[in-house]
Amino acid sequence: MIGVVDVKKFLVRRWKDLGVITGNWSGKIGFAITAAFVIVVFFAQWIAPYSPTRQFPVAYAPPSFAHLLGTDDIGEDLFSQLIWAARGSFIIGVFAGAIATVIGTGIGLLSGYHGGRTGEGLMRFTDVVLVLPLLPLLLVIASVFPANVILVIGVIGFLSWPSMARVIRSQTLTLKTRPFVDAAKLSGMSDSQIMLTVLLPNMLPLVVLYGVYAAVTAVVIEAGLDYIGLGAVTNLSLGTMLYFALSRNALLIGAWWWFIPPGLLIAVLGIGFILLAHGVERIGRVRS
Repeated sequence: MIGVVDVKKFLVRRWKDLGVITGNWSGKIGFAITAAFVIVVFFAQWIAPYSPTRQFPVAYAPPSFAHLLGTDDIGEDLFSQLIWAARGSFIIGVFAGAIATVIGTGIGLLSGYHGGRTGEGLMRFTDVVLVLPLLPLLLVIASVFPANVILVIGVIGFLSWPSMARVIRSQTLTLKTRPFVDAAKLSGMSDSQIMLTVLLPNMLPLVVLYGVYAAVTAVVIEAGLDYIGLGAVTNLSLGTMLYFALSRNALLIGAWWWFIPPGLLIAVLGIGFILLAHGVERIGRVRS
């Protein structure tokens, strides 16, 4: 059973880890950007001044006090759309990154800890998935199946884990020879307990690092699919904003307030994730 003391120790350790992450300017910036997107995810309906589908009787209005980023060709407020689009892209990145992290960590732990035929079989499967061309395969799937955000998240998550699995396997091979693992075996712990409570906590910064990289990949790929019209364009994201800006001639008209903000926000989200990942990597260096 997990007691109050164990929970307190866990919280204290996580607080110290947060101090390590924000110990330099890059970590602070990455954490601040990510925290801002998290706030948008939970409070988008209060941050956005209007509904993203509400139409006003003025099309292609430039930025003003009434519409901070102007309006589109049918009078919808673009700042409200940007808030909800940022929420959509962030959720897609987090869920796709989580899927890749769970699969990659699980396969890496199992193959590294057990070894033998089990390990070799899992690594051969990893090699097969690793050589699959991610973007062309996504293009084929998007052109064959009806586009929906769940399918996009699932496919990106499933195809983004092999590199993580190989790194986790290598780390597992190193850690399982350490004395504390032998002590855990002598204490009667099962293999699953050793992997989850002994090995995994020691690799947590590495797991989070590659999970964040997977989230960045998911955001960029999803935006690319939406931009060319093969993504789930019915789901509001930064990529769909760019798609509609292109298809409705915002570039030709010169309505920069429609296509520049979502493009910049994709870059900001990616930079925030990467800087946060570098901060998480510092935790591993401090512990070593």
